Amino acid sequence: MGRLHLYASLCASTLVVSFSARAQTLAEASDLPVLGETTPAALSVAPPAPASPQPARPVINAQVGTRLALRVQNPTAGRRNEVSDVGSDGEAEVVLWGNVHPFLKWQLGVIGRYGDSNAAAGADLLDLVAKMELAGPLNVWIGRMPMPSDRTSLSTDWSIATWTLPGSYSFYAPISSNGPRFSPGPRYEKNDRGDGATLWGQVGGGTFKYYAGVFGLGEPSTSPLYTARLSLSLLNPEPGFRTSSTYYGTKDVLAFGVGAQHRTGDSLRPLGNSFVPADFNALTADVLFEKNGGTAGVLNLEGGFTKLWGDGELASYQAFGLVSYLLPIDIGIGRFQPLVRLQHAGKGKALDAGDFTGAEAQLGYIIDGLHARLLGSYQYSKLQGQTENAILFGLQLLSHAR
Repeated sequence: MGRLHLYASLCASTLVVSFSARAQTLAEASDLPVLGETTPAALSVAPPAPASPQPARPVINAQVGTRLALRVQNPTAGRRNEVSDVGSDGEAEVVLWGNVHPFLKWQLGVIGRYGDSNAAAGADLLDLVAKMELAGPLNVWIGRMPMPSDRTSLSTDWSIATWTLPGSYSFYAPISSNGPRFSPGPRYEKNDRGDGATLWGQVGGGTFKYYAGVFGLGEPSTSPLYTARLSLSLLNPEPGFRTSSTYYGTKDVLAFGVGAQHRTGDSLRPLGNSFVPADFNALTADVLFEKNGGTAGVLNLEGGFTKLWGDGELASYQAFGLVSYLLPIDIGIGRFQPLVRLQHAGKGKALDAGDFTGAEAQLGYIIDGLHARLLGSYQYSKLQGQTENAILFGLQLLSHAR
């Protein structure tokens, strides 16, 4: 049902730790510059010759975060419209990254969870990336990483204003009981990551970015999943591989993105006790507008649309719209942020397909942006003829940049 990893103590005590200068997301941040060592000049009556430059010294950076939630909803099938039971879940992530050369970098992330109704509490590999960052416009990442398709795939649930990613309609149980089916929207693999490689780059410090990735390479019996994305941020650049779906007023943003995915035989249509494979294709478009009005507060508008093709898809499209407003008045140690998100998925081609509708009303208490926030939300959803009501209380804590 939910998740928590308290394995943060594995990492920090024996490492030389420094934090990201940008730290907008948990699992990606710019490496800090490391100066080469210099040696004192030898005693001489002549002026000393300039010291030859030394290579960058390898460093290890770290970031730790935790997310805890209380969910109020009856988990029994057929009674999920009742807010008559309480459960808790949570997760923690520890991410390490560094460099062995100015052009060669690495990243390792571990996630731990508790409260997941489908798995025992424990740790799992989150990120494992080798990075060849030759220049801003030309970089190659190889390993396990977020799959670039839409904005939220690169934000992950740590850097969105809501608690769950778009396309999430139910707090309990799979979206379909008929085998391995995907939620409406772009494809994500385990932990919203994928195993593969991404060629990516940025121009203008992140004003324009492109991504071209191939994933599913750890599954030799299946075809690769190809994904691509283009993004343009007009008011302020958004540097780095990762992005965020809210900046809580630290920068004004007007950003547009488009993406595409394809995988041969990845849309599985139930037929008796087996599945018939068909090709999967998706096109996405998203927009984010965030404006800090100073004494007028911070307005955030976000929307996304994904068109899906495949004989085994539960949905033919997924769309969502979000509006939030961060009040300009400090109340205690934070500011309140009311938020509303609406989303809908249209019926797909699968025999057991149906419409999905979701509505959320959320009140956040923002203490330090993504680094410290509380929220309470009510969620209504109707999926495959079943109505669900749920109440959620969440706490997110993320180590701060230095």
